[in-house]
Amino acid sequence: MLQLRTIIAFLLFIPMWAQAADTTHLYKVDISKPDPQIISGHLKLGTNKNARGESLDANSLYFIKNGKPWYPVMGEIHFSRYPKAQWEESILKMKAAGIDVIASYIFWIYHEEEEGKFNWSGDNNVREFAELCKKHNIFFFARIGPWCHGEVRNGGFPDWIVKRGKVRSNDSVYLSSVTKFYTEIGKQLSGLYFKDGGPIIGTQIENEFRFNNPAGLNHILTLKKLAIKAGIDVPFYTATGWPGSDQKQNEIIPVWGAYPEAPWDKKTSKLALSDNYIFGTLRNDPAIGSDLLGQHTQQTDFKGYRYPYATAEMGAGNQITYHRRPIIQADDVTALTYVKVGSGANLMGYYMFHGGSNPIGKLSTLQESKATKYPNDYPIISYDFLSPIGEWGQLRPSYRGYKAIHSFLNEFGDRLVQYSSSFPDEKLSAPADNTSLRMAVRSKESSGFLFISNFQRQLEMKPLEKIQFNIKLKNGDSLIFPENPITIGKNTQTVFPFNMDLDGLNLNYATAQPLCRLASTEPVYIFFAPEGIIPEYSFKRADIKTADVHDAILSISPESYLITASKPGTDCTIKLTLPNGKIVKIITLSHQQALDSWKAHIFGAERLFISSQDLIFYKDQIRIQSTGNAEMKFSVYPALARLKFTSGTASPSSDGVFTSLSIKHPLKTLKPEIKEITDITEYQNTGKALPEDDRSLEVNTLSPGPQYQTNLKAVAGSKYYEIKMPASIMKDLSDAFFEFNYSGDTGSAYLNGKVVADDFYSGIPMKMGLKRFSGTIPGKKLVFQIVPLKDERQIYFEDGIREPLLGKDIAILNSVKVIPQYEVFISSGK
Repeated sequence: MLQLRTIIAFLLFIPMWAQAADTTHLYKVDISKPDPQIISGHLKLGTNKNARGESLDANSLYFIKNGKPWYPVMGEIHFSRYPKAQWEESILKMKAAGIDVIASYIFWIYHEEEEGKFNWSGDNNVREFAELCKKHNIFFFARIGPWCHGEVRNGGFPDWIVKRGKVRSNDSVYLSSVTKFYTEIGKQLSGLYFKDGGPIIGTQIENEFRFNNPAGLNHILTLKKLAIKAGIDVPFYTATGWPGSDQKQNEIIPVWGAYPEAPWDKKTSKLALSDNYIFGTLRNDPAIGSDLLGQHTQQTDFKGYRYPYATAEMGAGNQITYHRRPIIQADDVTALTYVKVGSGANLMGYYMFHGGSNPIGKLSTLQESKATKYPNDYPIISYDFLSPIGEWGQLRPSYRGYKAIHSFLNEFGDRLVQYSSSFPDEKLSAPADNTSLRMAVRSKESSGFLFISNFQRQLEMKPLEKIQFNIKLKNGDSLIFPENPITIGKNTQTVFPFNMDLDGLNLNYATAQPLCRLASTEPVYIFFAPEGIIPEYSFKRADIKTADVHDAILSISPESYLITASKPGTDCTIKLTLPNGKIVKIITLSHQQALDSWKAHIFGAERLFISSQDLIFYKDQIRIQSTGNAEMKFSVYPALARLKFTSGTASPSSDGVFTSLSIKHPLKTLKPEIKEITDITEYQNTGKALPEDDRSLEVNTLSPGPQYQTNLKAVAGSKYYEIKMPASIMKDLSDAFFEFNYSGDTGSAYLNGKVVADDFYSGIPMKMGLKRFSGTIPGKKLVFQIVPLKDERQIYFEDGIREPLLGKDIAILNSVKVIPQYEVFISSGK
């Protein structure tokens, strides 16, 4: 009887097993097609060699540095929108995030607000900014306009040039003024070009200018000639590929972009789901510039493309407008990088990687506004952009997400740029499709990387279960992996390598993302596990003599070694000895540990740090900043010894193969004195008044734009609060941040009656850093004004933000926090 039951159970089990096997979803990608033909020597670059023997170049597929393929990672900061005293710290923060090229607009109106009176001092000192880039071995890319946009007044044109008319044309009077401006730039940057051994490697001509017609191309090339004549001689000249570009010329490299949202869109309702989150041949966001340029079609067939696929405006955030106030999360922006890199992009250029603040000019405010006949109203001061590094130098979660993918690009980009893109046989039906896997493969011959992004902004994604991949190789074979089907969690973004060379050892495939390589006599490869995935590593058995694993499972078959990283973390290690005696090590971190990882060459070796705090490296010094937490921790591999700390006490301990250090800084509690005020007379500006923000006489009550002003003034229904901080607020701190948790239309802060910070309410607290005001705020009274949000205002908010506020003209200050930022410097104790 028992035997019969066993037989019946077995027979019942077979169809269940077969059904389970049938549910495995095999995504097929054919990479057997010929690799694309590369064209070289055709681009008309500027001087691209220097006396040190260094060189820069480009062919039709990728950029080249010192004769080797190169993946540039470019991030934008506007030096003139950030305090000069903090430039160096910001450059180092960008470098720590994997940025190796810094871009910046040079806004004409900032430097020649009054005709013939140039200002290159203080925060306008572009030369000093470029010199700091040189000091820290980071390239500089100047976007010289003359029209830039950048949400600046007149797109960066001075008022006097606008009044003359015939701008953005070959009009002789206009070009004469442009020549003077370019000549000034050329003088400021003299001796700092790449040819001189300096950091300046490129310049963008104009912005969002159509040059797919003879007149447009002639104007762009005229501007290029004027730049060269002014001494702006650089290896790379670029122009935005939208709204239309000539792609047969060899003078200018078109650059592209994609944003998570479109706050410039006229609508105040939720926008359609974006195609930017789909792998494919779409190289540009059709929405970019639609407020000024109207709708424009985008080319998707780039057969015979003559330039590297380069981006300059990958939205690392969005600057909110008065009428559209989206909240941008980390996945909203990092997913764009995975998608565009997987789709073939060979330069990641971010706008903006670092936020800033608009200065106020001599004659006017300097932000874009409807009053200046532009389509959007922006904050008078804030240009935070919800970027990875915010307006006040604060790091957002997106900074860490970018740092992980940039580490991959920095370390393995020399291979990746040579790989072309292929897409799965199973096509995604539309952006609303959340049942199909979004993926692409970049490959050359039989090696490659598989990119995944199971994410779509404003769409609830689904976990995709029992996934395997079938890669058809050039030799006709198929690589099917992983051995055990995996679940791709919702919002997962990752990269899986196949046939990857690890210092002479071929990795058949891995379901872990490469992070970096630590150079030593026994090279160490750092991978990390995507959230919810237990990684597999597959090797040919003949390629390995012995394998030692920890927190992992080793399975040996006649053909292969299969290693499952069962417990990703600082002790999840693989040591592989090759038949020739060479040793290769692999450490598999968790996803969170990878986000908290920082690689640096410091104290004589390449090291990996893991810390939830913020790390900055310069020479043999580590600077740790911790916002809100007086205890700082980091783990490091390989270990460090004999360290010196500027403050606090350190306690070492082991953390797997890493060494952990905990540093306790003296705790500081900051409590502001707050009181509501009704009479603002004594707080108003009694000195020289700032130029007022332009206002139309007839205000559209449905979308009136910001009602606060540069000089503190009463606005009907507003609430006002006096905030006083002790004189010792900044003692022993790197910075301190006000966090205003309020509800209303706008929030604005005033010091001595002059606006110093502002915010369009979007549902998240307004931040304000105190470091830049350290000589003025302590012991003084700050006034915070909240203009009420009226029901009739036509404004887009994210779901759930506006509804609780309806039915009343809301202006409420819920709380004010002051969050300290602690800082410790660590150096060698030798």
